Amino acid sequence: NGTILSAGELVGELSEKAANELGLVAGIKIGSGVIDAYAGWVGTVGAKVGMSGDSLFGGHEGSDLEQAFCRLAAVAGTSTCHLVMSRDPIFVPGVWGPYRDVLLPGYWMAEGGQSSTGSLLHNVLTTHPSYNEALGKSEELSKNIFEYLNEHLEALRKSENAPTIGYLARHLFFYGDKHGNRSPIADAAMRGAIVGLSMDSSTNDLALQYFAAMEFIAQQTRHIIGTLNSQGHQITSIFMSGGQCKNNILMHLIADATGHPVVIPRYIDAAVVLGAAMLGAKAASVDSEGKTESLWAIMDRMSKPGETIYPTRNVSEKKLLGAKYEVFLRMSEAQRTYRDMVDAAIEDWKA
Repeated sequence: NGTILSAGELVGELSEKAANELGLVAGIKIGSGVIDAYAGWVGTVGAKVGMSGDSLFGGHEGSDLEQAFCRLAAVAGTSTCHLVMSRDPIFVPGVWGPYRDVLLPGYWMAEGGQSSTGSLLHNVLTTHPSYNEALGKSEELSKNIFEYLNEHLEALRKSENAPTIGYLARHLFFYGDKHGNRSPIADAAMRGAIVGLSMDSSTNDLALQYFAAMEFIAQQTRHIIGTLNSQGHQITSIFMSGGQCKNNILMHLIADATGHPVVIPRYIDAAVVLGAAMLGAKAASVDSEGKTESLWAIMDRMSKPGETIYPTRNVSEKKLLGAKYEVFLRMSEAQRTYRDMVDAAIEDWKA
């Protein structure tokens, strides 16, 4: 009928026909739905966490709606979607939106993203000569490949007497836009690059390239947050969801590279489902006048405490990540410069 509804607002009731086909009860309230990543925002950013004042918005209480403005939802899977809410529209180059009324009436959502994160790690692993050997060893130990490589990295750190795993990979520079860049460059022609390769093709090299790919994901997250904040957002914390939350090294890298605490939801693989349930709860709360309960109030009530990972306090580790962030930015810029140089040289040469 042309009506536009915000998330969870009552659409109607389940019909007899649909109820019979689904094995449900007719008359169940149906709420306006959202895409999966936005349901991930609903299912994560309301989590109750005890953070310091620096990570809270404007001195507001931890349950106030204003807290949503400083919480970036990172919904991670094959790719990663970054969502943040604002009271007023904030336009950011390379970031989609802002969109008004999508989740909460009167508020705006901005949407950034990484084209390839989970799929990037899969690509790095499966194209390495030692992948099958490492996979076989992980299966013998009844571990997944990520658990096995994380433990291998720690063992390698100890054997090299290195202060951190990152120190082992200090001269390995990985740029991972193998599937183009969504945010904040918004350039589909971007591709991957790596500096620091040797003749080594062992499991040690596999583990270090895997770590470098995770470091790239973390540094690119910093790039996206920095761009959002430079245009007026005030992000001070990251609320993750998706299977990548199980990767302790990756979560610590994101916290360390961005300098922001990372909150892991209690239900790691179910944040999107939980968000959808909250939308259903909003629809079911409709009163005789057709009004529904505030979605934020429902999120505050239904969200459970999560685990918080804080950024490193190690000064040397921060300096290393800071230097490698500058390398990350230069690699991104250099790639575009090289493309322009070549294109200019052969502009009259047609295939």
